[in-house]
Order: sequence, then C-alpha cells, then structure tokens
Amino acid sequence: MAGSTKHGSGRPDHEQSARNARRDLARMDEQSEKILGASTPDTRDGEYDWAEVWGSRIGRTLGVLFAAYLVYYLITHFFAR
Repeated sequence: MAGSTKHGSGRPDHEQSARNARRDLARMDEQSEKILGASTPDTRDGEYDWAEVWGSRIGRTLGVLFAAYLVYYLITHFFAR
C-alpha cells in the first residue's frame, strides 16, 4: 500500500504526526540531562544549592585535567618513539 492515507481523505495525515513529534521532542528536551553547554543548578524547590554548583565545577575541572593527562600519557608512551 504505497499510497496509504488516514481516514480516506486522499492525503496522508502528516500534520498530526508532526505535532506528536514536536511534543515528544519538547518533552525529551525538558527531561534530558544537559551534557555540554551552560547548565543551571536544580532549583525545583526554589533554593540555590551551593554544594551542587561547586561539586559540578570541581568534577568538571577534574575531568578535564584527567583527560589532558590521559592524552599526554598516551602520546608520550605510544607515539613518541
């Protein structure tokens, strides 16, 4: 059925599927964790959590330092011969 349509109207119902897709994408965006880019602390209860902010900053800094060390280690031990 190559020309299958909904409700026998003679044309496919792309508007409804587009609305559903936009709704699903908006919901996923709201529920997803932001990996890169600007992020704000979780303020669902209206309070600023300094521990969460500083924990994120420290964790990200340590992650970048570890990645830089790992790249340095791999280059000096495996490619500099």
